[in-house]
Amino acid sequence: MPPIQRRGEMQPDKRSRPAHVTVAYLACAVLFALGAARAAHAESDPVSQTSPTADGLDALLARPDLDPTVRMEIELFKAINQKRAEAGLSPLQLDGRLVAAAREHSKDMAAARRCRHAGRDGSTSRVRIRRQGYPHNNWAGENIICSRRTVEAALTWWMRSAPHRRNILHRHFTHIGVGVDPSGPYGPMWTLNFAAGAADTVPPVLWAGAPPAAAVAAAP
Repeated sequence: MPPIQRRGEMQPDKRSRPAHVTVAYLACAVLFALGAARAAHAESDPVSQTSPTADGLDALLARPDLDPTVRMEIELFKAINQKRAEAGLSPLQLDGRLVAAAREHSKDMAAARRCRHAGRDGSTSRVRIRRQGYPHNNWAGENIICSRRTVEAALTWWMRSAPHRRNILHRHFTHIGVGVDPSGPYGPMWTLNFAAGAADTVPPVLWAGAPPAAAVAAAP
């Protein structure tokens, strides 16, 4: 068995810098619906380009029936945005396509019993996020880590590693996907996918349980 490796990936191309996305936050049970879909069939998770409110996330974390893996993903998402706030940066928005890509890779690493950016099919992080439907752009990155058993341990390691820290605190990234697979041979497999989307390429799409489309259309 090859030794576990821990690496980060930084893939921005400075030829273009898309505008930051401005999408209204929706107060909805986003990740709980996502967790229910995960329990039924992880690959069929709905797609979203919106983030829940902080209160909505706290309400989800208070639910005793929340999927434990989704709980870790929520906690990690919140912790990353806290780090960005401390650095004076805008929060990242959770994107369902990036979540799906991150989960896909964490699951793939667990099945392969190794911690690498390349998928078993030879895919790169850019290929995986495009495969999930996220528009191609010149700003994308991926962090992975294996064998860390808690959110705090995973995030602490990333923040102490310069390439991983740059991804987390990158000022051009606007969206993130968080994927955890608990079935790794040495502990959970963790993947973060980062990207930047221009407003004209990342339209709002709703999760199950979101407000009616009319309410969203009326939002500023």
